[in-house]
Amino acid sequence: MTSERYSLRLGDTDVAPGEIGLIDLSAISGRLQELATRVGRWVAEIDRPGRSTSVVEQAVTLRLTAVREGSTVLDVVRGPQGTLDFDTPFEQAVDDRFWQVLAGISEDLPPTDAPPAVRESALELLDSLAHAARSVELTNPFGDRVSFRPAERERSVWATQARTVHDDEVTVSGVVEMVDLKSHKFRLRDDLGNAIPLEGVETTAARLVGGRATVIGRPVHNAKGGLVAIATTSISSASIPNEWVARVEDEAWRTRSSSPDPSGGVDFSDDEWTAFLDAVSGQ
Repeated sequence: MTSERYSLRLGDTDVAPGEIGLIDLSAISGRLQELATRVGRWVAEIDRPGRSTSVVEQAVTLRLTAVREGSTVLDVVRGPQGTLDFDTPFEQAVDDRFWQVLAGISEDLPPTDAPPAVRESALELLDSLAHAARSVELTNPFGDRVSFRPAERERSVWATQARTVHDDEVTVSGVVEMVDLKSHKFRLRDDLGNAIPLEGVETTAARLVGGRATVIGRPVHNAKGGLVAIATTSISSASIPNEWVARVEDEAWRTRSSSPDPSGGVDFSDDEWTAFLDAVSGQ
């Protein structure tokens, strides 16, 4: 794997050149990493919920290496540190599609086959850029450059494709890992390790973050039939079943002895014992 450098130039901002508000930095970096991850899953054709493979996670890892003037420039590197100086075919495909999406943001032209998750992340990145700057310039590792004014871009072209919400309810248990109080979206990691987005959750459920919960809701599927979320109707705290953690106190070992039983063994008759002694002495 290799590392590839991208840059984001934020112009006409409300802060001094070379500076950026922490809120804007957090929003832009978070949306950019989310977009890269979803593009990597798109390239790898991973439609299921849950974590990506280690190859995908390493390839799409983004690192902020510098914040410099001109007006404010963010230098971002894709790929882990200490990598070999060549691209794998997978990395090349990730860079190509990642740039297609970024360039598409500047031209209101999303890739026609971009999945809903990629479209959603692109739109959220656009909104975070609009909050931070009035003009943006993006540059890819090959020197290609696009410029645009985020507030003037057309959001509707990034609308996600139709989803299907089924009437039959499902019940899922796991650990609540994430909550977005603004969008009322949570994420549940079930006992098989799958990360399942939860929609429509009441903000009072934020107290469940980090603990086990049981969710009842209607499954939401994308156009390909893959599960993309659960439209939650209820969420409640769930403890681990007692039989999973119950301890059994067995003290029987204290009365058991590992030494031979002095009264045990084989009983010989007098004639048998005499025959045995004769055999041993060779008589």
